[in-house]
Amino acid sequence: MSTIEEEVISYIASTGDLAAVTEAGITPEHFLDGDNRSVFKNILSFKADFGEAPTAEVILRDHPNYRFTQDSSGPVEYLVRELHDERLRLLVELGLGAAVDALEEGGVRAALDVLRVMQTQAVLAAPAAREIDYARTGAQRLEIYRSARDNPGAILGIPSGFRWLDKVTLGLQRQQMIVLTGLAKSSKTTVMLGMVRAAWEHGAKPLVLSFEMPYLEIARRIDGFMIPINPKQLQTGEVSDVEWRRVERALLQEHRDTSLIFTEDRAGAMTISGIQAKIDSIQPDIVFVDGAYFLTDEVTRETQTPLALTNISRGLKRLALTNDLPLVVTTQSLPHKLGRNGLGPQSLGYTSAWIQDADAVIGMEATEEEDASEYRMKLLLSRNAPPQEQLISIFWDPPRFEEAPEEVMRDLPY
Repeated sequence: MSTIEEEVISYIASTGDLAAVTEAGITPEHFLDGDNRSVFKNILSFKADFGEAPTAEVILRDHPNYRFTQDSSGPVEYLVRELHDERLRLLVELGLGAAVDALEEGGVRAALDVLRVMQTQAVLAAPAAREIDYARTGAQRLEIYRSARDNPGAILGIPSGFRWLDKVTLGLQRQQMIVLTGLAKSSKTTVMLGMVRAAWEHGAKPLVLSFEMPYLEIARRIDGFMIPINPKQLQTGEVSDVEWRRVERALLQEHRDTSLIFTEDRAGAMTISGIQAKIDSIQPDIVFVDGAYFLTDEVTRETQTPLALTNISRGLKRLALTNDLPLVVTTQSLPHKLGRNGLGPQSLGYTSAWIQDADAVIGMEATEEEDASEYRMKLLLSRNAPPQEQLISIFWDPPRFEEAPEEVMRDLPY
């Protein structure tokens, strides 16, 4: 009885149709049998040298004992799907075996680390064909352009909660990584939570992973904006009777069907694999990572080193692409990397990968005015707009954001 691997090679040899196999993402690693893997490698080499797949006669010159089959379990689409499934099954089996060994040697947490790595490898190995024939999709693009024409100025993604930012970036869009940066204590987390609230009110399901603040502090800040009441009053109990009735109404009312998920499983989400596992489990519409520089790189096993942060930045961007959702991260800039114009693209800490991988980089910078609530929100980099800035103010009595009039906005010399 023939195997799927033999049927795929026999299909190529009899039809010359190698493209149907390689364009489906099949590589030599999908052939678990060593002889079949060697044959497939030779087929790829022959194609590279001569521009076409070898015939059965050519294959037999290098592999005289190879057995071709005339029968097939199904069409080539079925065969390549089975090859993918066989490889995924092997990855899962190896991962489970390694997890058992890790459990015996290092305990539960070591086993969970292995399982997270295995899950990420399986997700990345799964077929995800995204090739699109431009010549056949004109009608689809026309509908997109017609919608934009009928709704000029409408954002394309999830609203950020800041009118100016939505206007210049067109919203928090799928497959984009948005980096929010600034010096320490520059209200990055407060602005990020404003984005979380705006996404939730829009009807999206956010997943928030914070390495900066505990859940109760985050929830208190969001409650403050929703009620509204200064979060400090909720913490100290300095709430009048009138304010307390407002608090009760806000927190006991029926909330919308859409969930807003925070995770305190920091150990389980300290790596790219861990975040992927959370995404797979929770199925959010948008992900927020507060303090991305705290993550651990699974390649170097390091944290907060230039190489580790480069790998983490690339991994976060890959998460946005693979899961088809927006991903907003906060990371710090460094005082000694400020330029003549203050916070700039070069100010982000330890690695240039943040700038290279991000679709938009938003900087928060305190102004030199006496009003400590006023900040410059800087669009340091964007694929949709030139660098520019806008003044915003953050107030706590009651909690709110205020944006300066649009005429105050100015371009940045980057």
